[in-house]
Amino acid sequence: MSTHPSSLWYWQVIRNIQRTFDTVSSRYAATAASAAVFVVVVAVLYSVGGRLKERYDGDTVEAVQSLVVTVTAVLITGFLVAVWRIPDDVLNAFAFLSISPEQGVKALVTFIVLAGGVTVTRLTKRSIKYGAGRFTITPHQREVAHHAIQIVVFIPFVAFVVALWGIPVANLFLGAGVLGIVLGLAARKTLSGILSGFVILFARPFEVGDWIRVADREGIVTDITVYNTQIRTFNEEHVLVPNETVTGNEIVNYSKTDRLRLETDVGVDYGTDVGTAASVAVAAMERVDAVADQPPPDVIRREFADSAVILRLRYWITTPTVQEKWRAQNAVVEAVKGAFEAEGIKIPFPQRELTGREEKTGRAGPSDSGAVTPTGGSSEHGMDTEAVDESITDPPADEDTRE
Repeated sequence: MSTHPSSLWYWQVIRNIQRTFDTVSSRYAATAASAAVFVVVVAVLYSVGGRLKERYDGDTVEAVQSLVVTVTAVLITGFLVAVWRIPDDVLNAFAFLSISPEQGVKALVTFIVLAGGVTVTRLTKRSIKYGAGRFTITPHQREVAHHAIQIVVFIPFVAFVVALWGIPVANLFLGAGVLGIVLGLAARKTLSGILSGFVILFARPFEVGDWIRVADREGIVTDITVYNTQIRTFNEEHVLVPNETVTGNEIVNYSKTDRLRLETDVGVDYGTDVGTAASVAVAAMERVDAVADQPPPDVIRREFADSAVILRLRYWITTPTVQEKWRAQNAVVEAVKGAFEAEGIKIPFPQRELTGREEKTGRAGPSDSGAVTPTGGSSEHGMDTEAVDESITDPPADEDTRE
């Protein structure tokens, strides 16, 4: 025996509200009061929320606030629908959403299952984070374990939902194949980035906390996801590098070794004995505390530059961090410069040497080799009678001109 809709409890509540607000003025008053109640509830929630966040988790407080605001909005909306006598219109508007009780139960079970999957992965992530404090688990290993558990948890949950709705597996695989082709053509870079992310997570070329250089970016790895790698540069810039870019470029990991060699170039004057300068530089580097004793520092005679002989100072640090690198570089530069000054070894400025020769008047003879020398001006203007040796040379004359 079916129950008439008008005998249900919520229809009884609607009838009572309609009898209470039976005039237009009372309906307007009820509408204004409802709006005021909603504003007051929201204001109270967010004023109390600041104090609650000091005692409880901020995400939990915000979730409760959102839930209370949503429930309040739904209740006030239902109240106003009853006050203005439009429940039938609202029900007709939602007629296209009508589902059978069986479908409603399936939808509810699906929601509960997916919510349970998310809850399980959150609990496992917290458990992994807690276990990392008791066992030797790196942040990179935590990320790998978390993503692996996500896959393991969601596969049976999704399989249960598919079986619940009675979706044919053959049709599912057929649709997945077609969808995979479409997505593969439309999102090649995205899928490539995801595959690159799994390569990084399992191949482990670097871990969270490592000091790396990728392409033109250098810094500390702060996070690794299946889509990108987050790097904090030494200028405190947080850079998201796509994993496809990471795997497609050369990666330099400075944290994978127990020591790191640094190089600093310095120039000495051409009049300086290079061997003596190298010995002085080595002795200065050996006195620096930030420089490792083994392997010992050394000096390479690198090249003849325009104004100096370039010496390359090579030395090692045993703690490969950027702070230790800068500390060692600063100490070496100061020590070597001070040692050179004490020994009278010059570090020359970039310079160009200009030589002069006596200016010749009249027609150039055979000894001039066809060189045209710029005139130095008359002596009445105080000009010297010597010209700069950087002269302009005429091209070779042809046979007719020579004759």
